[in-house]
Amino acid sequence: MSGAFPTSPKFRTLNFVNNRPTLSNEALSGRRAVRQIGSQYFTFSVSMPPLTQDNAMDVFAFLQKQKGGFETFTIQLPIENRGADKANTSVQTVGAHSAADSTISLDGFTASTTGVLKAGDLIKFSGHSKVYMVETAINSDSGGAATVTIEPNLVATLADNETVTMNQPSFSVYLPSEEIMYSTDPSGMYAISFDVREVIS
Repeated sequence: MSGAFPTSPKFRTLNFVNNRPTLSNEALSGRRAVRQIGSQYFTFSVSMPPLTQDNAMDVFAFLQKQKGGFETFTIQLPIENRGADKANTSVQTVGAHSAADSTISLDGFTASTTGVLKAGDLIKFSGHSKVYMVETAINSDSGGAATVTIEPNLVATLADNETVTMNQPSFSVYLPSEEIMYSTDPSGMYAISFDVREVIS
């Protein structure tokens, strides 16, 4: 792991993509056969705002340090979750869960709260490098427990009492392109854009 991408300045634009590789075939009868191949992963394209030379060189040097796609690093999206309990740092898994499970038991939520997590929220478990998306909104019960359905299914086992990052989890990523570049304009401002792909380990 080769460091964390700076959280400031924030991205100017972000294109966030959910990738789910599938293979499909259509018979002469018109019947379609489809199956999933490989693992789900996230990719995103980032454009930085106009940067001064000092800021641009800091960003460019960090990207250059990744040696193309050789190194991995962490990066946070500048988008907060919508769930009511997104600031809660006490949420943990309840019991062990197997790889490929999609429903995860959690506790430590604020009790009897509607929408502790909402559809589209991104979460991460302390023992995983993978980031998961919440499929449907959930409410906590009187004991602060709830069960969340995630996408994709777990890529690895979960232990009991793993801490859950409830807001802006860090993605483990690499640069899929071997080329990085910047451009300048007559005012002396710099533009930098780059793509990243999630690493699943």
